Amino acid sequence: MNFFDQYHIFIIGFLFLSILIGMTFFTWKEKQWVKKKYNKKDIIALGFGIICFGLSSDQEALKKYKGFLVVHKKGLMFKGRFSDIIFDIPVKSIKKVYHGDSHRETRLYQSAVKVDFLARPEINSETIDTIAFKVAYPAQWIKIVKKHLLHESIGDTV
Repeated sequence: MNFFDQYHIFIIGFLFLSILIGMTFFTWKEKQWVKKKYNKKDIIALGFGIICFGLSSDQEALKKYKGFLVVHKKGLMFKGRFSDIIFDIPVKSIKKVYHGDSHRETRLYQSAVKVDFLARPEINSETIDTIAFKVAYPAQWIKIVKKHLLHESIGDTV
């Protein structure tokens, strides 16, 4: 009998377990980064496995960045898992949070949370930029941002 015929279930199990351990390690590593950067009481929401579609002002092709999203008392921040990309949006520059299914005139074919914000609030710029995130349960993320960062009272609808 061939080795793979006899032990194929163990090989599949080992591969599955390796992937699971790898995902757990990366999530743990991201949590450690968040713990170093933010106080626990300042974090409002934290999500892993988030896909960011970048800024609407980017001139290059639409890119997907996979990482995590932190909603904290001073704004929201996305950090890429395998890239050094960090989008940190202060609460004072956030203008609107809403649901969308396209970004930069490209249909995403998935539900996304979009955030309109002032691109350069430190120089009193009126330029509005947009960033889009694919998250699980977008309506809940929109409610969280509106309630805690924009201080809007929200009913059951978004």
